[in-house]
Amino acid sequence: MTHCHSETHQPDAGFAWKEPDALNLRVETPRLIIRPYELDDAPQVFEAVNACRDLLLPWMPWARTEHHEIASTINYVSQQIMRLRKPFTSDGVGVGVFDKTSDEFLGGTGFHDLRRDTASVEIGYWVRADRRNQGVCTESTAHWLSKLLTPQDRGGLGLQRVRIYCSGDNKASSRVPEKLGLRAEVTQRADYFVPHHGVTDRMGWGVMHDEWDTGAHKPCNPE
Repeated sequence: MTHCHSETHQPDAGFAWKEPDALNLRVETPRLIIRPYELDDAPQVFEAVNACRDLLLPWMPWARTEHHEIASTINYVSQQIMRLRKPFTSDGVGVGVFDKTSDEFLGGTGFHDLRRDTASVEIGYWVRADRRNQGVCTESTAHWLSKLLTPQDRGGLGLQRVRIYCSGDNKASSRVPEKLGLRAEVTQRADYFVPHHGVTDRMGWGVMHDEWDTGAHKPCNPE
């Protein structure tokens, strides 16, 4: 049984999306826990970034300037904790992806660029080097999409649309929406500048609320 749903369009204010009264960003998957950061997570985050900094670059610009000392990571974690106080009035929020059995920190995701008129957000993701090619990013992204697109009365954010963008040269990132069967919506030639790499194509994917089965965490079966 799918949980695809529909909304009534409001032409004067778009969808006029409003945040849920109670925000719960914890998500459980077969192998993972996606949850807001806690201060005690800082050492794990620091270690993970430094262990795979060369692979995060050049696609994650923050990896060049941040997390070179534990104080920087503590500051980042603290910022995400504080953003949860008002996540919809800031530039989004980052959350961590953890191994369900060991509670090992595996990577991050989150949302940003919230647009209330279209009830949409952009997401990003990364996974530590020693856990790549294990389906971690695909699994976490599938369930994160479901959290964002599930109606608020079922514990989700009730968004209409989620978008993903990356450089056309970032093959690892582009494989995630491709594996999930998201619709490729845009290829903008030479429209994405990556510092220390150069000008690249900009790739974009999108998924609408009525295209995603939030119970099965995959695209809805066609009618």
